[in-house]
Amino acid sequence: MRDAAVVPSLRGPRAGTDPQPTQQLYIRSMTDEREMADRDLDTVVALLGDEHVRSILTATSEHPRSAAELSERCGLSMSSIYRRLDRLSEADLVDERTRPRSDGHHETVYVSRLDRFEVTIRDGDLSWEVERRSDDVADELTRLWGKFP
Repeated sequence: MRDAAVVPSLRGPRAGTDPQPTQQLYIRSMTDEREMADRDLDTVVALLGDEHVRSILTATSEHPRSAAELSERCGLSMSSIYRRLDRLSEADLVDERTRPRSDGHHETVYVSRLDRFEVTIRDGDLSWEVERRSDDVADELTRLWGKFP
């Protein structure tokens, strides 16, 4: 959705014209925040509607897992796992990390960032919230410290 507003022109008066500033139509090029939020909601709901995505999120919430581990645990082909991981990454619901292996090489593992998804419908209003885990160590320590009485 684009909002339009009439704003005074930044140009000064030209010779032989009215000295008052002219009016021109100004169109905001930024996408409306509500429209972006609705797209985010649509994306998250569509992803969570897929039972395999839910399995991936559940498995990666326990500890980091490679695509091969996810394939075995979820009973999906590697291509299906990667396709879903790509969609989850685009929605910022999983993170990629690098894990060293015992043979001296490393592998990519995936970690769920989805902490909580809540939809509330009350008094004719729908509200929703997606809480994602932070990658910032300081934020995580603050969150953990807040759980102590």
